[in-house]
Amino acid sequence: MIAGSPTAPRRLDAQARRDQIMRAAAGLFTERGFEAVGMGDVAAALQISRPAVYSYFPSTEAMLDALLDELLEHLPARLAPHLNASEPISFGALFLTLLQEGDLLRLLNSGGGPLFRARRQAFLQAIEAKLRDQGLTEFKLSRLDRQPHLLPILLSLLTGLAHDHLTRQDAEADPAALAATLENFIHAGIRGVLPDMTQAYGTARSA
Repeated sequence: MIAGSPTAPRRLDAQARRDQIMRAAAGLFTERGFEAVGMGDVAAALQISRPAVYSYFPSTEAMLDALLDELLEHLPARLAPHLNASEPISFGALFLTLLQEGDLLRLLNSGGGPLFRARRQAFLQAIEAKLRDQGLTEFKLSRLDRQPHLLPILLSLLTGLAHDHLTRQDAEADPAALAATLENFIHAGIRGVLPDMTQAYGTARSA
């Protein structure tokens, strides 16, 4: 996990120190915003020297890349149970799964500059590629790719709404009800864009 207190004993092996730096950076990125965090901030948070941080990462951009790589390694497997090729995709279930990925959602929304946006987009594209590489929903994804922008739109919608639900003031609203509404909304949209996919995706689900 990338969340948690950055403070830890000073005497650490190389991997433990690297992980500690990554956790501290993730906390600072989500608290202050990616563009507002420098290498010195990470060093100060851990009470170690700036050269010690540079010995593991050349920049905060490299820390961000390492964090996203770590999250990318596990996310497709967590989404896989909801992408069974023999059944209609449950976008509501995907949404509820993403709600459990608070570290990822906060990190993906921790910056707004061009560099951050480019890395965020590359991460989302990598998720799509990993799902294809693992053979998940090959039949469905090939159909969605007839509209090449549809899958990225769906992924951005799911991650954006999940982050919004976690951070807005009414976050105590029933997530299951929101998931059901989202399920109906997305299925209706897919049938509108690809009307011949009604059978492949099933009828819109209700709560």
